[in-house]
Amino acid sequence: MGKIRKTYDVKFKKKAVDLYLKEGMGYKTVAKELGIDHSVIRRWVKYYEQEGIQGLEEKRGKAKHSR
Repeated sequence: MGKIRKTYDVKFKKKAVDLYLKEGMGYKTVAKELGIDHSVIRRWVKYYEQEGIQGLEEKRGKAKHSR
């Protein structure tokens, strides 16, 4: 059986990003506060910085590159 992945809504992701960017908390501190892995926070921050709020929308199942 495959690993079950938890999904988070945009509001939750934005809260995590704000804790990092606006409150100055570190990735690991934010992750501990929210009970998720720090690598997930890092990814969300990267997406947010590149694409804004749209970067926090669900990515799975979408094509990465259009041809």
